[in-house]
Amino acid sequence: MEDEDLFNDSDEEPSTSTGKKPVAGAVAAAADKPAAEGKGVFRKELAKMMHGFGEDKEPYDKTLEMLESIVLDYIKEMCERAKAVGKPDKIQLEDIHYLIRRDAKKFARVKDLLTMSDELKKARKQFEDASTEKL
Repeated sequence: MEDEDLFNDSDEEPSTSTGKKPVAGAVAAAADKPAAEGKGVFRKELAKMMHGFGEDKEPYDKTLEMLESIVLDYIKEMCERAKAVGKPDKIQLEDIHYLIRRDAKKFARVKDLLTMSDELKKARKQFEDASTEKL
C-alpha cells in the first residue's frame, strides 16, 4: 500500500489487500466513533498515565477519548479472542495467558500482578483471622 492511501481526504476508508483497515485508518475510525458505552471508564487512569509519560497534567479531551477508545477496543478484542480460544461464552485466566504467551513483557506483568494479588489475599485472610481471634 502506498503512503498516499493512508492520508487521503476521501470519505472512503483505505483498505489493504485482505480488506482490513490499516492501523492509521483504525485509529482514525476510533477517534470518530460516537460516545461509546463505557465512556469515561479509564479516563482518570489514562490521564495520569499520560502525565507520567510527559503530557500535560490536563490532557485534551479528544486525546483522552481517542486513547480510551483504543484501550476499550483492545480489551474487547482480547476478550473475543479469549472466548474463541477456550470454552464458548466463558473467559478464563488460562485463555488470556495463552493469548499473551509470546509477548514476554505482558506475560511477565500478568504473572507479577497475579502473584501480588495472591499475596494480598493471603495477607487479608491472615488479618481477618487475627482480628476474629481477638474478639
